[in-house]
Amino acid sequence: MPSLYPDPGIEYYYKACRKGDRDAKAVTVDQSPVAALANASDITGLPRDNFEIYEISKDEFEKLRSR
Repeated sequence: MPSLYPDPGIEYYYKACRKGDRDAKAVTVDQSPVAALANASDITGLPRDNFEIYEISKDEFEKLRSR
């Protein structure tokens, strides 16, 4: 098993979108898929199973986060 010390520097970014949204418009973005799902549920008041999580690039993350 590879060591995680020092930090390998791998970064992941996620967006939460409503299920069935053809355009996959982000409700929220986060570096944790669980946090993105929870935040989307808190923002909209909908249950967590109404959202899908997508992995996105760092550039897309920064662009969506700045909105």
